[in-house]
Amino acid sequence: MPTVTQFAVWGAVALVAGFAGVVCWKLLAGDISLDWLLYGDARGLRGAKSSTFFSAGRAQMLITTLAFSVYFLTQVIHDPTKFPDVPNTLLGILGGSHAVYLGGKAQALYFGRLRDLSALLGERNENN
Repeated sequence: MPTVTQFAVWGAVALVAGFAGVVCWKLLAGDISLDWLLYGDARGLRGAKSSTFFSAGRAQMLITTLAFSVYFLTQVIHDPTKFPDVPNTLLGILGGSHAVYLGGKAQALYFGRLRDLSALLGERNENN
């Protein structure tokens, strides 16, 4: 007779599989669009229209994450009886990739605002 723990494990597996199934179904049906996955938005100065650009940070993070996922999946397929050992260098590369992406986002958020502020101050000084 199955224990409560086994029921909980199978329930969690069913839940995650259901979520994955719904996402895959929506992707295949076209309800979830991936057209602008690797693009970002740059806000315009002083309320000007924002522009869209190809984001190299998103592309490098996606490629690194996919490479890490393929490595991890092959390790699990090779020996499904234990959790695979992941080399520290690979974890460092993945963490560095995400840090570069998030650093770019932080730079755009904070230094973009400083750039906008300096442009505003420059306009005020010119008008005086």
